[in-house]
Amino acid sequence: MGKESGKKLNNIEFLRFIFAGSIVYFHLLHSALMPYTDNAEIYQYLAEQSKYTKYIVECFFIISGYFLYQSMARHPEKGLGRFGWEKIARLWPVLACATLISVVFMKKSVYSAMINLCFLQSTSLATDWKGLNWYVSAFFFAEIFYFMFYKAVRNSTARYMIVCLIVYFGYSINLMTTNGGFGRKVVYGVFSLAIARALAGVGLGCLIGEAYKAVVQRKNQFKTALSEKGRTFLISVLEIGSFLLLFYDFFVGKTASQNQFLVVLWFSVLFVCMITGKGILSKLIGQSRLCRLGKYAYSIYVMQETAFLLLKHTLWKNPVFVQRYVPLCLGISVLTAVFLGVITYYLVERPAGKKMADLVAADDEN
Repeated sequence: MGKESGKKLNNIEFLRFIFAGSIVYFHLLHSALMPYTDNAEIYQYLAEQSKYTKYIVECFFIISGYFLYQSMARHPEKGLGRFGWEKIARLWPVLACATLISVVFMKKSVYSAMINLCFLQSTSLATDWKGLNWYVSAFFFAEIFYFMFYKAVRNSTARYMIVCLIVYFGYSINLMTTNGGFGRKVVYGVFSLAIARALAGVGLGCLIGEAYKAVVQRKNQFKTALSEKGRTFLISVLEIGSFLLLFYDFFVGKTASQNQFLVVLWFSVLFVCMITGKGILSKLIGQSRLCRLGKYAYSIYVMQETAFLLLKHTLWKNPVFVQRYVPLCLGISVLTAVFLGVITYYLVERPAGKKMADLVAADDEN
């Protein structure tokens, strides 16, 4: 069991790292780098092709929901207080680091900083929803909500029905108000699209976790005409096919479907295949060395704006380099964000997590 879980974690962790780098690539081409390109045609083309890459966030939500369910199943004794503090210790230090830098060096308002630090950005309780780190607030509230929900609703049938309704309405309100996409603003004066998509994604991840657990527990009751090799082949085909469809949507967006609910569908198929650990792609990217990169994903995501600030005062000040050496410029820019995220992980995220673990251990002993 432990070994199997490790394989699942390995391939998914590497996927998280790839997704974090892709989000950086999107923000480079749709905000940060563009003022320095002199509207060069190649950058405009790349921006158009990657216009749907931002919806990788939906994949992050689903992944988080699955592992939230796994955590709740492993530790049913955990209370809301401990869970909340663990989430704050996990999310807040890196967010505080990025926010402090934005106030000191980017001249962001103190009001916006306080909203951000209270996990209120992108909620209907604050008017600020345009920052790059909106995801953190939506993710925090969705995780807290589902933890409380699963504690309160013990009837499995009622739980399935309610979560399915939340997932449906969370996605539908986004798709209907954005013409096929996912948004962040507040609509109808009260509904935050960011919170709605977070509740939908995390909820879907929880449902996948429950369904997968049920199938694993009852696998001996299911009869199949497929041999072990046949199942492996089928999973591999579905895994590679869904991955290629996602890749096409994220990086060939000029001809991709306008209805981006397909991202949710393709990734759900990919994710279910990957948690089995049986597909060729899972085995390929599930190598132990690659999986270690996944731990940097959160710091990379949060610190990308700080990396952009550094690049604005260094690399991007050279217009000849930016406009003539496009692949090199984009590569160095993405790697700078990754490098800064790695540094932040070791200087901020990991020490904070270790401190929280020590406090929890001490509390358990008492």
